[in-house]
Amino acid sequence: MQLDELIITMFCHIDDFVKTHFPARRLRQRGPPPQLTDSEVITMEVVGEYLSLNTEKAIYQYFARHWRHVFPRLPDRSNFVRQCAATGWLKRPFLDALTRAEDPFIPRIDSMPLHVCEFVRARRCRLFRGQASYGKWFGQTISGFKLHLKLTMRGLVRAFALTPAKTSDVTVVPELVASDHHGWVVGDTGYRSKPLTQQLLQEQQLVLPTPVRRNEQTPQLAPPALHQRLVGMRRLIETVNGQLEQQFQIKDSWARDLWHLTVRIVRKLLAHALCVLLNIRLGRDPLQLKGLVT
Repeated sequence: MQLDELIITMFCHIDDFVKTHFPARRLRQRGPPPQLTDSEVITMEVVGEYLSLNTEKAIYQYFARHWRHVFPRLPDRSNFVRQCAATGWLKRPFLDALTRAEDPFIPRIDSMPLHVCEFVRARRCRLFRGQASYGKWFGQTISGFKLHLKLTMRGLVRAFALTPAKTSDVTVVPELVASDHHGWVVGDTGYRSKPLTQQLLQEQQLVLPTPVRRNEQTPQLAPPALHQRLVGMRRLIETVNGQLEQQFQIKDSWARDLWHLTVRIVRKLLAHALCVLLNIRLGRDPLQLKGLVT
């Protein structure tokens, strides 16, 4: 697929969602309509994220330099940035709509750190005061947040939660799996908790298998072969975490407040989900994102 084909395909998908879910309601109640439609702006954001353009400024400069013939009504940069923020509330229901039809069978859960600043500067940093916190990540102390994710079997982010870095992974699980019942949910050793396992099993009939050491006498809720296979399935979420960190640069959001941070996280997750679904439509491996554009 050529890049211009990707832009057109993304626009059609986004515009169909806007027209379907907001057919008779103006997205803005006051003021004149912007020069660019919201579908065009979200398309530029999504394609920009796919191309690893991490800021609105970088996205604007790229499209102004290379694709102005496709977006001839491109406004000045400040208006573009404002429109990106104004459409933030539209991206979350779009992401939910994309993943709602996905098979919830055996979801995966995991978390990743989002640094507010380097640890040596944390005491002097004024960003997110009272919101971010210190936390541990593989033995290192970080200052920032944790992003908790729940993925489908094909790598789509079905739910997420943003918490201070000190928040235990175990405490976020009920929120992530609130809509799941009668099945399995796969996590790593960070989710090993007997009270949590019993709670999920009793209230939602969910089994949470986690890795165990060979010398442990902990009883397993599944036969050893099935347990090992379920634990092996979580490698998929490690692949998605790597894509979000490297290609979509989710750890470098450049936001200065919690609302903009959340909006940018949703934008990156939306871009990832659209690329995964496009791969599925083309009969490709869902997570082969790099080869989507030739």
